[in-house]
Amino acid sequence: MALKCGCCPDENGGTAVRPILSDKFCGFFELDCNNQLNDDRFVWRSRQMGAPFPVAGTVTVSYEGGCAAILTVNLRLNGDAGAIVGTLTIPDQPGDNPNSQSITVQRFDTLEIICAGAGANTCEGEYCLNIHYPSPFDLS
Repeated sequence: MALKCGCCPDENGGTAVRPILSDKFCGFFELDCNNQLNDDRFVWRSRQMGAPFPVAGTVTVSYEGGCAAILTVNLRLNGDAGAIVGTLTIPDQPGDNPNSQSITVQRFDTLEIICAGAGANTCEGEYCLNIHYPSPFDLS
């Protein structure tokens, strides 16, 4: 569900012709070990990719455990091969409690999760994105 935020420059008489929309959504991941070259490491891609104003927001990743001692999370700008604009390194935590970290980035369009462990197991967890982006509709 897209909502207009009350703190954005397009609101209350602002000059922008496109309102800023906000979305929050989450997903689970179960990634093969040693997935550095697999396409499944890209768990989310924005439809705003290549837009002059890509999404901004906060990403939270919870690592529930798996074959990697450290889970690497990259936020990229300009697609799968784009520049890394934010990184989380989340260590595996013994026991039943997942280890979670968050990062806020102004411009990104791709979420990559790398499970660089060995073995026939997987890395499992959850990601949540709370993002803000210009509406695709011109209101002028």
